[in-house]
Amino acid sequence: MYKDEQQREAMEKLYNTPSNLRLKYAAIAFIAVTIAIFMVMIFWNAEISPRVYLFLRGCAGLCALVFAILLGILVYRVNSAYIKQRWKPKQ
Repeated sequence: MYKDEQQREAMEKLYNTPSNLRLKYAAIAFIAVTIAIFMVMIFWNAEISPRVYLFLRGCAGLCALVFAILLGILVYRVNSAYIKQRWKPKQ
């Protein structure tokens, strides 16, 4: 249990580095835009033309794709840094 807690703290430190925080906030911004677009599509469904509706769906899908890519990059960077730290020779 102590080892899990140490690992969690080490990962938290890596997630809170400035470059990783920027990625995290960018990913949150993209998912917020996606949710906002979906809300617009839900509430103004009757007033939106089919062409605009398809355009909004495409934009929402693109934002969701960018979110997934940014999140994947963030997780990869943190895990690779953690593994490098863990296997670094102790001095």
